Amino acid sequence: MLALLLAGVCAACLGPYQIIGQELDKTISLGDQPTWIQATPLQTTLLVFATPDGGVSAPFTLTTIARDQSTVIYAGDYIATATQVTLNSKLKYVLKNQNNLPVTSRDGAQRFDVDAGATYSSTLDGGILTLTGSPSLGSFVAFPQALAHLKATTQAEADCLLRVYDLTAISSETRILGFNGPAIIQYTTEAGFNGVLSGDVNISVESLFNPNVTLNYQNFSDFSGFVMDGTQFTKTDLSGNGYVSNTIAFSMTLPSSDGGVPQPVISGVVGYGNADGSQPTVLITTGTPTGGSYTLSIDGGASFLVAYDVLFTMDVTACVLTPQQ
Repeated sequence: MLALLLAGVCAACLGPYQIIGQELDKTISLGDQPTWIQATPLQTTLLVFATPDGGVSAPFTLTTIARDQSTVIYAGDYIATATQVTLNSKLKYVLKNQNNLPVTSRDGAQRFDVDAGATYSSTLDGGILTLTGSPSLGSFVAFPQALAHLKATTQAEADCLLRVYDLTAISSETRILGFNGPAIIQYTTEAGFNGVLSGDVNISVESLFNPNVTLNYQNFSDFSGFVMDGTQFTKTDLSGNGYVSNTIAFSMTLPSSDGGVPQPVISGVVGYGNADGSQPTVLITTGTPTGGSYTLSIDGGASFLVAYDVLFTMDVTACVLTPQQ
């Protein structure tokens, strides 16, 4: 079933794939590829399967973002038949929630070479992909389908939408080696990191004594249909105290039923704060948000102030329709 599904969405197939990950940035963008999501109150798991391009295997990523933002990403290649899929992981990325520690004591984003395989029985029934095996994965729904009804007309909906947005932000940060730790100072020389599906994010640090961080997203996508564009600027002192500013635009689209232009679901802008640190702005203490608010503005709709601590609880089940495990 899985192999047939992947074969049916090959409109954006690329040339011979390379394994995702290597060097500072080991990600080779794959183009628009199928993404699957499973959400529970405790964690959100996302699977990207690249369509096989004339070979036996193709790349995958498996991203798990815990309720407290701790994130693990496995990347490698997979082999699928009509009833079975084997995941062969080559890389493991880890970004722990260490908000209780000063930045200088944190691990930051890390990457490990691994050689791990797992085989799952697979079924696709009514749009639900179920992978049965060990370690347990369970059931997933297509990412665009799960996010098809995203909206922000109430404060609760706005809070949940910002958490959905943050799935991509956290995924990107987890692959920036040293992010949220002392090793981030290496980016006094600017570096770029590719999105799993498209675009890139560039990171730069002003200097050793002015550790202000700029993240610049350009057509960045890790999950099918969700794209980020814009800049986040974090101004802090050597102790990690300061604030965040600037804006990042986002959009979510669905594939067109006739293969044409993708259909819009929702788009807008996330405001992190004002350049002078005045409110509304997210405030930072020892590298962790401790006050203020984000501004979420929906194109053609309302604007909301979202409290800084909403993202401390990464539960998207209120606005993402997926199988509950």
